[in-house]
Amino acid sequence: MATAVPSKTAVLHAYRHLFRQGLKVIRYSTPGRYTLRTIMRRSFRSSSEQFDAPRIANTLRFLERATAAANMEHKIVKNILITRYWETTPIGKDSRMLRSLRLFKEEVILRQSAYEQFNLTLERLNESLGTCLR
Repeated sequence: MATAVPSKTAVLHAYRHLFRQGLKVIRYSTPGRYTLRTIMRRSFRSSSEQFDAPRIANTLRFLERATAAANMEHKIVKNILITRYWETTPIGKDSRMLRSLRLFKEEVILRQSAYEQFNLTLERLNESLGTCLR
């Protein structure tokens, strides 16, 4: 099934709408806004050919529902950002200690398997809701 290539302005508008709504969800918190920016940049740069307007509209609706605190959508977005923050942030002090104990390789393997499981769960959530959360 051939899909039409989205215009550059449609992609730009989708990025801006998702980013603004994401900032509203996290209430412009300092570590969260940078993590959100990193996630958004990475996903829009890597998958611009997979632009799907209905999925983006569903994601925007999901983020609008997440702006109200203490509901399930807000908790999902919060957990995604926390997980992505710790996935990308190097833990230098702990890494040095683990290397000195020669446990670094095991710890890396354990972290990778945990993130793989998280990514699979997030993928299933996206399939069931028709969203494009990353």
